[in-house]
Amino acid sequence: MEKNTTESIVAEIKALLEDLRSRGISEEKIEDLLSERKAGRAILDREGLSIPEYDGVRIRLTPMERTLYILIMRYPQGVPVEEIWRYYDELCDIYGKQTVYDDKEMILAAVEALCDDYRTTLYTNVSRIRKKITDKLGKKAAEPYLISRGSDNMYRIPIDRTLVSGL
Repeated sequence: MEKNTTESIVAEIKALLEDLRSRGISEEKIEDLLSERKAGRAILDREGLSIPEYDGVRIRLTPMERTLYILIMRYPQGVPVEEIWRYYDELCDIYGKQTVYDDKEMILAAVEALCDDYRTTLYTNVSRIRKKITDKLGKKAAEPYLISRGSDNMYRIPIDRTLVSGL
């Protein structure tokens, strides 16, 4: 049996992709097939999020972004968007460990802004985290690491918690 050369394998893949296109398969579905990767380990530290399986990519997160990410990672069942204030003490504790500031009043003010009734700071931080992760990994690969809001109005991060260290 003759071994396929790299060129013949590439040509075969191109032919198969062209066949899929001719059958009406969308470019998005083809892209999903080509970029399919399983979630790898994630490491949270004082700089942000590292994902070794993606060439050690580092995603820098601000102290508040790390605080929010850690909180949501701790609760696989989800964190209710409308009741983020219920986690106030835990957020203060996490943020106190993430920031370089020792000023308790500054820590309390930052967490209060995250928990305020308008939730502008909360939504802004979630949006920034999503953008940073997506920019580094691409849309499909980023999905397991992203904070998402379910129809039940709960924030979740879908990655298996056993793959994450540094919580």
